Amino acid sequence: MSSLRQIRCAFAIAVLTSAAAVCQPQPQPKYAFEFTPVADSTGSFSAFGAFPAINNQSEVAFTAIDKGTPGVFRFREGTEQYVTIASTKDSLSSFGADISLNGSGTVAFGATTASNSRAIFKGDGKSLILIVDSTAAGLVARVLGSPSINASGTVAFSAVIAQRGLPAGIFTGNGGPLTALAATSPGGFSSFQNVAINASGKVVFEANLVDGSRGIFTVSGASLEKIVDSNAHPEIDTLNDPTINDSGMVADVAFVLPFDAPEAFTARNGGFTPRNDPASAPFLNTDHPSLNNSGAIAVAAIPLASATDPTGIFLGVSGQESLVPVIRPGDPLFGSTVTQVNLGRFALNDRFQMAFAYTLTDGRSGIAIASFNGER
Repeated sequence: MSSLRQIRCAFAIAVLTSAAAVCQPQPQPKYAFEFTPVADSTGSFSAFGAFPAINNQSEVAFTAIDKGTPGVFRFREGTEQYVTIASTKDSLSSFGADISLNGSGTVAFGATTASNSRAIFKGDGKSLILIVDSTAAGLVARVLGSPSINASGTVAFSAVIAQRGLPAGIFTGNGGPLTALAATSPGGFSSFQNVAINASGKVVFEANLVDGSRGIFTVSGASLEKIVDSNAHPEIDTLNDPTINDSGMVADVAFVLPFDAPEAFTARNGGFTPRNDPASAPFLNTDHPSLNNSGAIAVAAIPLASATDPTGIFLGVSGQESLVPVIRPGDPLFGSTVTQVNLGRFALNDRFQMAFAYTLTDGRSGIAIASFNGER
């Protein structure tokens, strides 16, 4: 890997902004991004998962195959060390790519057990702790939700219960008995998507309601708060998997009418802030934004130019409707050219670093960190 670390590179990307001038054009700002390799297919790794996670120590967690062994791995920037969190040697398989990583380096992930149940674990490379086993807990294995872990090691997830009517719930666990935070009911919630948890234990989730509306909610103990819903915002057609930062701000993507286009947004305490303008239709699709404690978001998006355009990564630094392109197909990277990039819900840290997966025209694939260095 020493040769890989030597190809650390940086370049500035010029992006257009919405600034307008009455009499003459204004200078267009340039933004600097530095790209650091984490792992690539020229070494022992292959088959990288699409959704790596990063923490504020610049540790990156990802799924891959290492020397023929599938597993979950962690890497720290500035070192040459990879830590195996879990692998098929632990009698696990089918690791979920949508993993979560906290500041102490503990990774939460989903996997299939030797008994063919679906389970969620957390691990730090020294020990594995079972959070939930679908068979033991009476849950439907195929729809066990993606995990989110917070600073204290509490893991949150959604699940469907294997009972008549298939009720669903939102749960947290830390290795002992599970805590149920929300549940479907004949007059309330009808279904849930993936959840996220912040440092204080507040959990954010998307829910469809029995009355046909949908919304984003947070729950902490017995306190349930509606953040945004389609009754107050009838333009919302669908919502995605939300994230939450430590101050309680949430981020998500909604498809909005009449544009039938995606709108990334942040929201809190009844306030709703669009982070891109669906009326101008810059994107065909976006998915699961990452959110940091400064209120910045990072999203993977397909530009509208063509339905077949591969995914690019965009960063929203401020609360304005302006997403900066970070890296897209056709951009140079590590001596080759990008063909595809992707990132997950826990891919942006407070240092404005983004962990992402990539493929290149020379056949290489891997995981890297994009660091935002501000306006040049």
